[in-house]
Amino acid sequence: MGYLEELNSGEKNLYSDSYFSGEYNQSLYLVKSRDDGSHKDKYYIWATTMIDGREVKQGHIYFYLDHDTKTSSFIGVKVLEQFRNLNIGSLLVSSWIDLCLNSGYDFLGVHEKQRKPFLLYLLKTYGFDILDQSLYDTRRDVVSLCRCNDYSDRRKLLLFRDKKHEDIFANSKVFSTNNYEIIGDIGDYIYLDDVIMPLQSFRRDNVPYYLLNYDKAKVKTKSVLERHKK
Repeated sequence: MGYLEELNSGEKNLYSDSYFSGEYNQSLYLVKSRDDGSHKDKYYIWATTMIDGREVKQGHIYFYLDHDTKTSSFIGVKVLEQFRNLNIGSLLVSSWIDLCLNSGYDFLGVHEKQRKPFLLYLLKTYGFDILDQSLYDTRRDVVSLCRCNDYSDRRKLLLFRDKKHEDIFANSKVFSTNNYEIIGDIGDYIYLDDVIMPLQSFRRDNVPYYLLNYDKAKVKTKSVLERHKK
């Protein structure tokens, strides 16, 4: 049995206290969740900081681990609003990838319920993608991601291929809480990438994302972790 397998459910285990984001020194904690009914081992990495002598949780990443097959499935990342734009999400993704690869969990995927387009884009910058690239040309549930030329403008710009898909997403909680804005064309915006994002109420087969480029993941993970090192 390894370190991850031996963790007790609900225990808070210090993973690292050697990082910072912005003006905040951080500790990362690894937590094994209690069974949520899925009968899968779910884990969290929490990012915390000390503010006025009190430990404050800034955000977390959560994921499944299958100890028998040595695989991991990314579920999601949440960063509290007051700590956004400090690249904490990228630090957490890097920590997850680093933890998995160093522990022999070398087949990484993304849970099919992931519905945040810019989070899928973040994962693509680490080497995650779909197996069949031709689907970007043939499916209607493709979303193009853009940003403004002004880097201080933090809006997340989305261009939908399908109007019905756009309307469904515009009425979702993800849209209302994540600073997204829907645009009609790319215009003068900077195009970033495309993602395929089926919605639960949109009848399309889910498209799984997997870590396909391990060299890219290792290089970016090392770069991000070093950038956050004290």
